[in-house]
Amino acid sequence: MIIIGLLLVFAWSKAYYENALKNISIEYSKSMEKMQQATGKVVLEKVNETFELKESFQKDKEFFEKRDYDLSTENEALRKEKEELQAELNSVKSELEGQKSKFEKLSLQFQQVQNALINANEQISTLIYRNQELCRKLEEKGGEC
Repeated sequence: MIIIGLLLVFAWSKAYYENALKNISIEYSKSMEKMQQATGKVVLEKVNETFELKESFQKDKEFFEKRDYDLSTENEALRKEKEELQAELNSVKSELEGQKSKFEKLSLQFQQVQNALINANEQISTLIYRNQELCRKLEEKGGEC
């Protein structure tokens, strides 16, 4: 009887442990499946996040490339405009120097004419004074002027 009891206890423990092992294996498989799904979700989320970052980077890159091109174009236009204005300024400066030179010549001529007129007026005044002196002497002697 002890043998039968031991056999029954052995059979029961074998069945119990096999069932427990089977339940643990099923639970392990379910846990592994859940973990694979969770890992897959995380990987998928990371891939989506990476894709979004890549799209954002591409948009930013295009924006900055366009901005760089626009600024380069504007810079080139401003450089050309500066060169044109510099050339115009140099031309105006040159013309101004020419006008100054003409003005200085005319001013010198005016000064010379003015000095000649002053000298002529002084000579006329001297001649008038002399004429008046001669007329007075002539009138003193009885003549007419």
